[in-house]
Amino acid sequence: MKFKINQEVRELKTGKRSVIIATKKERGTETHDHTDNREIFPENFKDYLIAEKISERELGEKSSVDEHELFEL
Repeated sequence: MKFKINQEVRELKTGKRSVIIATKKERGTETHDHTDNREIFPENFKDYLIAEKISERELGEKSSVDEHELFEL
């Protein structure tokens, strides 16, 4: 895999800055509070799960993408 979790990338289709939050080989975790740690992963056999970066502390909409749809910042 070319990208790692927490790496900033740009999505080719939208041109938006995003952050890798899970890969098909490495599951991510989504924490809503201290008792809930759900595993997250890309859907539909895609390579990565990304989240749009709104600010340094805030992530927006999530989407599953293939490696060729991203480029490194």
